[in-house]
Formats: sequence, C-alpha cells, structure tokens
Amino acid sequence: MRQQMVLGNFIFGLSREFSYDTLTRNSDGGWTSLEIIASKPQTRQSGQKAETLTFTGKAMYGTGMQRLDELRALQNERRPLPLVDGIGRNWGLWRINTIAESQSAVIDDGTAMLIGWTLTLEEFVNA
Repeated sequence: MRQQMVLGNFIFGLSREFSYDTLTRNSDGGWTSLEIIASKPQTRQSGQKAETLTFTGKAMYGTGMQRLDELRALQNERRPLPLVDGIGRNWGLWRINTIAESQSAVIDDGTAMLIGWTLTLEEFVNA
C-alpha cells in the first residue's frame, strides 16, 4: 500500500482517501536581535527552536470526517508520535498542535461533501 506519511498509526495517502496537498516545513535558526538605542541591533544566538510541519488537504464525504476524528483521537492521547514518510525516512517524534477543518456543501444528514483541513505538528525534543 502506497502512503505519503504515517503519523503514529495514522496513514496519509490516496489508499485511505485522506491525502495532503501541501506540506510546509518551518525551521528557525534561533537568532534574536537585541535593540540598541544608538546603534544597529546586536544579534544573539538564543538556541534553535523546534521545527513545525503544516499539512493541508481536502477530503470528501463521511470518510473525510471519519479520518479527522481519527486524527483528533490521536491528538487526545497527548503523546508524541513517530512520523515516517513514504520512502521510509524516519522524521522522529512529533506532537499534534492543531487540527482545523472547514466543512462545505453539507447535506441534510450533516455529512460534508467537501472538507478543507489543516494539521500542524511540532517537533518533540526532550533531550
């Protein structure tokens, strides 16, 4: 079975009818500026911050709603999860910071025909 990523036991990919369209990776080098009144700011190294990953995608029908419920169940476990991509690279441990969804074209039984979703993860480093 092909997959884009696996977070814990949750699989992202077409085979599960829940794939992401974009992945944004954000890393911060840990540089800060100290403002000086009579001069240019001085630069200090305050330590690298944890990386963040933001996944966005679209899902459809009850299947998409169910997959988001599965992600929220993982979030409710409140523990870091391993992240592995589709080529087998281990990205380490990550925590689920936010899950957002936007439902549209909702039919009379409450099923959304289209769901836009965003998942934000933060690197878990406790070394």
